[in-house]
Amino acid sequence: MEWIRIDKGLEYREHPTKKHGLRPDRYFRGRYKVDGKSKTIVFGWESDGRKNGRESFRDACMKELLDLKSNARGGVGPVTLKEKRGLAEKKREEKKRAADQEAMGNISFGDFFQDTYWPVTSTSKKEASYRKEMEHFRKWINPAVGALPFKNISQIQVEKIKRNMLRAKRSPRTIQYVFSTFRQVWNLAKATGLTVVDSPSKKVKIDMPDNERKRYLTDDEANSLLSALREKSEQVYQLSLVSLDSGARFSEIARLKWSHLDIDGGMITFVDTKKAGGTKSRVVPMTSRLKDLFNSMPMGGKNDLVFPSPDGKRFVKISNTFSRVVESIGLNAGISDPRMKVCFHSWRHTQASRLLQAGVGLYTVQKLLGHSLSKTTERYSHLSNETLVAAVKKMEQATKKKSEKADVIPLKVDGKK
Repeated sequence: MEWIRIDKGLEYREHPTKKHGLRPDRYFRGRYKVDGKSKTIVFGWESDGRKNGRESFRDACMKELLDLKSNARGGVGPVTLKEKRGLAEKKREEKKRAADQEAMGNISFGDFFQDTYWPVTSTSKKEASYRKEMEHFRKWINPAVGALPFKNISQIQVEKIKRNMLRAKRSPRTIQYVFSTFRQVWNLAKATGLTVVDSPSKKVKIDMPDNERKRYLTDDEANSLLSALREKSEQVYQLSLVSLDSGARFSEIARLKWSHLDIDGGMITFVDTKKAGGTKSRVVPMTSRLKDLFNSMPMGGKNDLVFPSPDGKRFVKISNTFSRVVESIGLNAGISDPRMKVCFHSWRHTQASRLLQAGVGLYTVQKLLGHSLSKTTERYSHLSNETLVAAVKKMEQATKKKSEKADVIPLKVDGKK
């Protein structure tokens, strides 16, 4: 088939039999030079071409060819159909990406919480934790910022959450928990590309009172309480002893199963601890009396609870027997500050104090008690300071005795001492 030149490098040849309308179908190509070298581009059959409005396929081919020739002469832009179509595809992708980003930018905080954050957190956290976060969202976060896209949420909007909670007379600690939920949602949104800025909650000031419990028991107080508890309830006594000698939280002890105890090896494994949202475990050595305690108890199956409630289920909280016994022996008599009152958690504080007063370092205490942050353990630093003060005093006394002994000059009588 012969190539027929039309104009300015555009050529075609006719199909011997195939028709396009009333005339033979035509196959178009273009020829031009790039950097002095001949270039041929193929446009295809006229019957397969698309019209652009009233523009014929021939005119469309000519226009495209002239564009490429112009780019080749000027040294700017694509000089082949492949380059031109690749550039067009890239522009389409960029346009689509911009549209997607704009759509993502319009996703509201509330929609993201319910469609993305909630499904993720409900499978990665303990039930009590993620249900509490839903409560935070529904009561406080959603009314203030739920309808707003992330790009429209600033410190001013987040301050509204705090203001609403203060009007409802919620405590600073509760406000802190709600803002923690807000921050976790924001951080996930940032990780998924919905926003690139840090959470505006960082700029909101929350005045936190010192409400950390500070009470720990002396040896005499601990022994008296254990004896009184044993008279009233053997199980409450056992739970208390485990907390005192291991520093475990009540919830950790309540979850103990026989498979978590290595009595021969003298180790306890506390699972689903408070650390890292209930996904971590820690191993704590047993004291001699804990070994004796577990050996004296009838051992259940591997999946049986060590301390089941009367109905065979897991304890949710300590029996009221504990508080009644504490009151009966007067440990909280005359104390109005709740931070200084004895509660079940005081066993854990007592264990921490004993370790530090025995000279154990803060890092080791942190690992034994399962504190996520070192600053939590540092609350007890005054106890380690007391140990250091006692050590210095002991050193001073020893030095003083040596000095006094050195100052004594023995008298000699007739050449004898």
